[in-house]
Amino acid sequence: MSLFEKRIRELEQSLPHLEPGEVARWLEEEKPFLLVDVRQPEEAAEGTIEGAINIPRPKLEAGIESHMADADQPVVVFCGGRGRSQLVADSLRTMGINAHVLRGGYAAWRETWPR
Repeated sequence: MSLFEKRIRELEQSLPHLEPGEVARWLEEEKPFLLVDVRQPEEAAEGTIEGAINIPRPKLEAGIESHMADADQPVVVFCGGRGRSQLVADSLRTMGINAHVLRGGYAAWRETWPR
């Protein structure tokens, strides 16, 4: 197992995750949270979750606060599958942001909510 894969597995065990159905419920209930697609713009252009903003991983930590309504607002991040979002959520939580990961990323969302 690579060091990268080992780190991702550790983060999957320690970070808070939301299932696609939970995120869908938050959206339906209009819960005040920020949904962030951390993929590259060309990836997000091929499809994303309605209501999500796209902030690619390299720019996220520096730019996230300008999109937050307040410091306590939950942030749900997702990527294509699982790697980038784990790293981003870990970094945001280190900054004191209430970050969660969409389990399985956009791939899991598409399988669950293929609208």
